[in-house]
Amino acid sequence: MEARNKILTFGILFFTAAFLVYSYVVFAAEITIVGEVNDTFQIVANNTIYEVAETPMGDDLVKNYIAEKVQVTGTVQEKDEMKIITVKSFKIVSE
Repeated sequence: MEARNKILTFGILFFTAAFLVYSYVVFAAEITIVGEVNDTFQIVANNTIYEVAETPMGDDLVKNYIAEKVQVTGTVQEKDEMKIITVKSFKIVSE
Protein backbone atom coordinates (compact mmCIF):
# COMPACT_ATOMS: atom_id res chain seq x y z
CA MET A 1 0.00 0.00 0.00
CA GLU A 2 2.86 2.37 0.81
CA ALA A 3 4.43 1.83 -2.64
CA ARG A 4 1.13 2.74 -4.28
CA ASN A 5 1.03 6.03 -2.36
CA LYS A 6 4.59 6.84 -3.45
CA ILE A 7 3.73 6.18 -7.10
CA LEU A 8 0.57 8.30 -6.83
CA THR A 9 2.49 11.15 -5.16
CA PHE A 10 5.26 10.98 -7.78
CA GLY A 11 2.67 11.04 -10.59
CA ILE A 12 0.94 14.09 -9.19
CA LEU A 13 4.24 15.91 -8.74
CA PHE A 14 5.35 15.01 -12.27
CA PHE A 15 2.16 16.26 -13.90
CA THR A 16 2.17 19.44 -11.83
CA ALA A 17 5.78 20.19 -12.83
CA ALA A 18 5.02 19.44 -16.50
CA PHE A 19 2.00 21.73 -16.39
CA LEU A 20 4.03 24.58 -14.92
CA VAL A 21 6.83 24.16 -17.46
CA TYR A 22 4.58 24.03 -20.52
CA SER A 23 1.73 26.28 -19.41
CA TYR A 24 3.31 29.43 -20.86
CA VAL A 25 2.42 28.16 -24.34
CA VAL A 26 -1.16 27.45 -23.36
CA PHE A 27 -1.65 30.84 -21.73
CA ALA A 28 0.16 32.87 -24.39
CA ALA A 29 -2.39 35.41 -25.56
CA GLU A 30 -2.49 36.61 -29.13
CA ILE A 31 -1.69 40.32 -29.45
CA THR A 32 -1.48 42.86 -32.25
CA ILE A 33 1.31 45.45 -32.42
CA VAL A 34 2.09 48.20 -34.91
CA GLY A 35 5.74 49.02 -35.41
CA GLU A 36 8.66 49.23 -37.79
CA VAL A 37 10.91 46.43 -38.95
CA ASN A 38 14.54 47.40 -38.38
CA ASP A 39 17.68 46.20 -40.15
CA THR A 40 18.57 43.84 -37.30
CA PHE A 41 15.43 41.74 -37.93
CA GLN A 42 13.41 43.15 -35.04
CA ILE A 43 10.15 45.05 -34.70
CA VAL A 44 10.16 48.30 -32.75
CA ALA A 45 6.72 49.26 -31.42
CA ASN A 46 6.02 51.88 -28.74
CA ASN A 47 9.70 51.99 -27.72
CA THR A 48 9.67 48.21 -27.19
CA ILE A 49 11.91 45.90 -29.21
CA TYR A 50 10.47 42.55 -30.24
CA GLU A 51 12.71 39.80 -31.52
CA VAL A 52 10.95 37.83 -34.24
CA ALA A 53 10.78 34.06 -33.79
CA GLU A 54 12.26 32.04 -36.64
CA THR A 55 9.21 30.84 -38.55
CA PRO A 56 8.51 31.06 -42.28
CA MET A 57 6.14 34.01 -41.79
CA GLY A 58 8.47 35.77 -39.35
CA ASP A 59 11.44 35.31 -41.69
CA ASP A 60 9.43 36.72 -44.61
CA LEU A 61 8.50 39.76 -42.52
CA VAL A 62 11.98 40.69 -41.31
CA LYS A 63 13.80 39.93 -44.57
CA ASN A 64 11.44 41.57 -47.05
CA TYR A 65 9.91 44.51 -45.19
CA ILE A 66 12.86 46.33 -43.56
CA ALA A 67 12.02 49.97 -42.69
CA GLU A 68 8.30 49.32 -43.31
CA LYS A 69 5.57 50.06 -40.80
CA VAL A 70 3.67 46.84 -40.13
CA GLN A 71 0.78 45.52 -38.09
CA VAL A 72 1.72 42.16 -36.63
CA THR A 73 -0.51 39.64 -34.89
CA GLY A 74 1.08 36.86 -32.90
CA THR A 75 2.01 35.51 -29.48
CA VAL A 76 4.71 37.02 -27.28
CA GLN A 77 7.02 35.18 -24.92
CA GLU A 78 9.55 36.73 -22.59
CA LYS A 79 12.95 35.14 -22.23
CA ASP A 80 15.79 36.79 -20.31
CA GLU A 81 13.98 40.17 -20.39
CA MET A 82 13.65 39.89 -24.18
CA LYS A 83 10.27 39.85 -25.91
CA ILE A 84 9.97 37.33 -28.73
CA ILE A 85 6.97 37.46 -31.04
CA THR A 86 5.82 34.47 -33.06
CA VAL A 87 4.16 36.00 -36.10
CA LYS A 88 0.75 34.59 -37.01
CA SER A 89 -0.08 37.29 -39.58
CA PHE A 90 1.08 40.72 -40.67
CA LYS A 91 0.22 43.51 -43.05
CA ILE A 92 1.87 46.70 -44.22
CA VAL A 93 0.41 49.87 -42.71
CA SER A 94 0.35 53.01 -44.80
CA GLU A 95 1.80 56.02 -43.00
